[in-house]
Amino acid sequence: MTVTVDAPSFTDRFTAAARAALRPRTWRPAPPVSDRAAWADVTDADREALLTVAHARRDAAAVTFPTLALWATYSRDGDRRPYERAQRNLLESAGTAALALGVTGEDEWADVLADQLWRICEMRAWCLPSHYALPEDGSRPFLPLPGRDVLDLSDAYVGGMLAAIDAIAGERLERDRPGIRAHVHHEIRRRVLDPWEQDVYFWHGVDGPPNNWAPWIVSNVLVCAAVVEPDADRLEATIDRALVILDRFRAGYDADGSCDEGATYWWWAGATLFEALDLVEELTDRTFDGFSVAPVAAMARFPMGMQIGARSQVNHSDGSPALAENANWHLLGRFGERVGDDQVVRHARWMGRQHPLRFDGQLAALFRRTTAELLDASWTSDDAGPAEPGMPASLWLPGTEVAVARDHDGAVDGFVLAVKGGHNDVSHNHNDAGGVIVSLDGEPVLIDVGVGVYRRETFMPEHRYGIWTMRSAWHGVPLPNGVEQHEGASYRATGTAFEDDGARAVWSADLAAAYPPSSGLVTLGRSATLDRAAERVVVRDTWTFAEPGTMTLVLMTRDEPVPVDGGLLVGPAHLAVDTGRFDVLVDRREVDDEKLERVWGPAVHRVRLVARDHATAGEHVLTLTRATAPAGKTA
Repeated sequence: MTVTVDAPSFTDRFTAAARAALRPRTWRPAPPVSDRAAWADVTDADREALLTVAHARRDAAAVTFPTLALWATYSRDGDRRPYERAQRNLLESAGTAALALGVTGEDEWADVLADQLWRICEMRAWCLPSHYALPEDGSRPFLPLPGRDVLDLSDAYVGGMLAAIDAIAGERLERDRPGIRAHVHHEIRRRVLDPWEQDVYFWHGVDGPPNNWAPWIVSNVLVCAAVVEPDADRLEATIDRALVILDRFRAGYDADGSCDEGATYWWWAGATLFEALDLVEELTDRTFDGFSVAPVAAMARFPMGMQIGARSQVNHSDGSPALAENANWHLLGRFGERVGDDQVVRHARWMGRQHPLRFDGQLAALFRRTTAELLDASWTSDDAGPAEPGMPASLWLPGTEVAVARDHDGAVDGFVLAVKGGHNDVSHNHNDAGGVIVSLDGEPVLIDVGVGVYRRETFMPEHRYGIWTMRSAWHGVPLPNGVEQHEGASYRATGTAFEDDGARAVWSADLAAAYPPSSGLVTLGRSATLDRAAERVVVRDTWTFAEPGTMTLVLMTRDEPVPVDGGLLVGPAHLAVDTGRFDVLVDRREVDDEKLERVWGPAVHRVRLVARDHATAGEHVLTLTRATAPAGKTA
């Protein structure tokens, strides 16, 4: 389909007055390193933490480099990690050296930074091996073609980081190394701005609303143009094209601002949209206003609504149950301020006080976010304003058919229930329509496992749904006649509804259409209820088959389920199941993926409730209450 965007739009807001306000090559993301007074405001704790990481990254980058052999590893066996780690070490070394130069002003860090910038400029490609596909035909050469740069996420954020570093430290480096800035600017122009002007990519969203790639790349292209482009007309043309793409991205969102890629990817989707709009505002002396365009204000609330507690979140699609490593609460606070949402601002401060600024692993793609927070260390101080958890007691997002309910606004104790409807063709899709997540006092009870380390197969349609974490057999959804859900937009929940009267929050849908005809289903109703007064969660499944069939209900858990009379103990919760009509089977799944192991430990567990009756209709009611004697791991 061709994407159409109704007014008012970002493009509409780029008025004649905004265009006239453009001043090329005057923008900086932070004061230059020569402004010692500004950099003296960095706290002692942040300074010490930064320098510790900068030394470690300098040493790591000295022994690893993104070589041809590492590039070829992806083409040969699909493993993305070796090349990406080597590239990340180099970028992190450059980023931490730039900030170390800022906080110390010492020549040592100017030397390290200059060497790392030179090495980055000498790389054969800034694009990642897994993304190197020619935009005109999608072909994938074994090695990057000479002079043929592909504008992917990495290409963009490498350029964006180098441009930001140049704006902060370029004058200092040029003092003792005349010509280094010309090299950096040339490579940014050749690798980022030229492909931006010449090529059309899938993430432009011509044939359908794009995913997080659009704002993520656009935000970095804008940084590159702001620092490198001397011509006002070309800078204006870059902004024009950027806003068209961002309007297409925005068109993929409903009025509720929900991100179908999930809470983890919001930090590359909604967050980079904020960065792009904020930068255009700065470049136009605040005469451009993109934040009043719908649904930007609603998008600012999404990560807050998805949080379970201070360290966990509702995860669907390729999201993680742990908070995203790239989450930056200073950015969310700025976003909240810009859209006038005090609840988001207070929530961001609350989170910021519990999550001090990190430097290790945060600079390759997050240089501007980290720099902004580093130079605004007082934002979480008592004088900065009130801080409190802002998660709403009840959240319904009809755009993605996700509901989240808890005991009361800001509650971190008690039950949290999250349910997902929608369809099985979202970005980073898992076949999980109807999936239920339950936590108690912040501890996981019923889980969505999430996604493991990305490999080549993860993004190959013919292989993706052979990966166990993508399959409905390993999600908390039914398996009618042993049949799993199918991928595709037509495989979906229907009649999805949500009601909350304060005492009870109820999500309901029919899941039959999420399964292929071989399931034999006529109907498959599921409701999930948070009963606040009774302090329980109830999941009710009812089904009918065209012919007699069997039903298996799947529950995924972190903790090993312990059989007790009438059900199971899972961590802090008691699960009452119908053991009279259902066999209870527990499968232990060893976790051999480093990403999943960091979250769940060595294993996860699958509970299968298998109906004994071969019938045309059936029902099961699962009731979760607080256990009087919690079993298993609860810490």
